[in-house]
Amino acid sequence: MPEHQQMEQVALLIALDEQAVQPAEISLRGAVNTIGRETGCDVVVHRREVSRLHARIERQGLRYVLIDAGSANGTYVNGRRLTEPHPLQSEDLIGLGSGPSLLRFMDPLDTYVPSHGLRYDDQLMLFLLDGRALEITPGQTRLLLLLYRNFGRLCTRDDCAQHIWGQPYEAAQHAAALDMLVAGLRARIRQAGGDLDMIKTRRGLGYVLEQ
Repeated sequence: MPEHQQMEQVALLIALDEQAVQPAEISLRGAVNTIGRETGCDVVVHRREVSRLHARIERQGLRYVLIDAGSANGTYVNGRRLTEPHPLQSEDLIGLGSGPSLLRFMDPLDTYVPSHGLRYDDQLMLFLLDGRALEITPGQTRLLLLLYRNFGRLCTRDDCAQHIWGQPYEAAQHAAALDMLVAGLRARIRQAGGDLDMIKTRRGLGYVLEQ
């Protein structure tokens, strides 16, 4: 692939206030890019409300995930304070502490687009499949949200138990219930989207959401 095409595939952070943020534009080439007031950060923000290490962006497979690094005043996406890691989408606005957003995330490939039109609407707090609401139970929603936010990556049975029930996985307690949740979720997705089989089992390990 020509070098200029490779460059076009790299997501960017664009400063919305070039006096407060340096550099004005940064390519997110590394596995982790840090944001904060400390001069050693990849993106340095000259604002007192910004912590020395305020947030970081991790490359996870095809996605870029924004994670608050325990900042004093919070990290925001499109005006909403993060309470957990947030998979970024192109044109997301990032705020650091109080005041207006300081950064715009730009992804030429808009990589966080899961397969077959599956999408989670953060405002409605539900999944959409080809633009239609996917009618699933709360437990199925928690399971699918875990798989969706780790698209293409293995989620172990312990990961699933922790996310669904807030407990470590114990076969005697959780095996049957987890199997039922997975089977029910697969059935609902197939019913809503034809013959789609998005959830792959890795026997003895866990599950992966794939195309």
